[in-house]
Amino acid sequence: MPDFAGDPMVTDLVHLAVALAIGFLIGFEREHSHAEEARKHTFAGARTFTLTAVAGGLSGIVDEGLVLPSILLISIAGLTAAAYWATAREKPGAGGTTEIALLLTFLLGVAAVRDHVLEAAIGGVATAIILSIKQSVERWATALSEQELYAALRLLAISVIILPILPDEPFGPYNALNLRDIWLMVVFISGLSFLGYWLIRFAGSGRGVLLTGFAGGLASSTATTLSLSRFVKRGVAPSELAAGIVAANVMMLIRIGVLVAALARDVLLALAPALIVAALAGGAGILWLRRGGETPANDEAVLELGNPMEIKPALIFAALLAVISVAASFGAEQFGQSGLMLVALISGLADVDAITLIAGRKAAGGEIEMMAAAYAIMIAAASNIILKAGMASVVGGRALGVRVGAVFAAMITAGAVALLAF
Repeated sequence: MPDFAGDPMVTDLVHLAVALAIGFLIGFEREHSHAEEARKHTFAGARTFTLTAVAGGLSGIVDEGLVLPSILLISIAGLTAAAYWATAREKPGAGGTTEIALLLTFLLGVAAVRDHVLEAAIGGVATAIILSIKQSVERWATALSEQELYAALRLLAISVIILPILPDEPFGPYNALNLRDIWLMVVFISGLSFLGYWLIRFAGSGRGVLLTGFAGGLASSTATTLSLSRFVKRGVAPSELAAGIVAANVMMLIRIGVLVAALARDVLLALAPALIVAALAGGAGILWLRRGGETPANDEAVLELGNPMEIKPALIFAALLAVISVAASFGAEQFGQSGLMLVALISGLADVDAITLIAGRKAAGGEIEMMAAAYAIMIAAASNIILKAGMASVVGGRALGVRVGAVFAAMITAGAVALLAF
């Protein structure tokens, strides 16, 4: 039996077969899509796309340069433009997706025989997928509000445009500031908030206060506590609301773990027992609060988290991060660990993420001890939780405040014991 391994002719045939498969796949998707839309006359279907891909492959084999592929591409583009013009005259506003896909199919056919067979295959499958999700894209575009679209664009702007151009050098008092590090943390927090926002957007508060609490805690446990506390006036049972508020703050502990893991794994090892035990205490508290069964939440009650990607809150967080960073450096240098703990206690009343990021980063850089960072983070978390217990009591009333305060006290105590024990 002859050995065809390494035979150029066999290689060309295999690559040409890949080009054919790419054309048929894209063409079959177009054929199916046109059938779904009940089109009687279409510009190109499975056969046209397959032949176009084969033409691209053959032109790439016959001419190792670009002359023949270019001539064929121009010819196909001319026929495609003429067909689109005729279609547009009969049906104004017609899209050109199929026409563009045909030109792309030709290029993929050329690529398949030019030592880019894997890239061509991936491109062919990706093209077919993109073409097939038309209805889903239209639904998403219709469901997406202008505010949400701008939020997504802002997230891309702060991460893709702003972050890379910021200088990566320490400056300021105690060299405690680094613009790129600060903005990276803004991007990280904004990304988590954005994810939490969409979890709430798709889950909806009408599916249960507890689910809303878990999803809302990923975006903002403080905002979730405030919003759920207001639901008392809408007739939702205090025990259910308390369970949702506790769930949001359990998510806060998980969020702290994620932030620390991204910055200093050694600190996470020291902090993990306290976070886990406190979260378990919170979980037990949720079961205790819900022992009487679920009271359905008002379907019209919407969690008031607002837009997670407004520029002003992002800038405020960046400024807060910078201030706490300088304060933490000052406190640690002037008063040692006790100064850092005081900064954590005070800053935790405003935001637990900022001190978590700063303590983790300083521990990773060797500026403070690992356990000092762990203590500072837990003090900030305890301070933040105590503030939210008071918030629930003031906004939601005594019945809600007592329930939330009892579980929060158990969480803080359990976390403290675990941190000291381990």
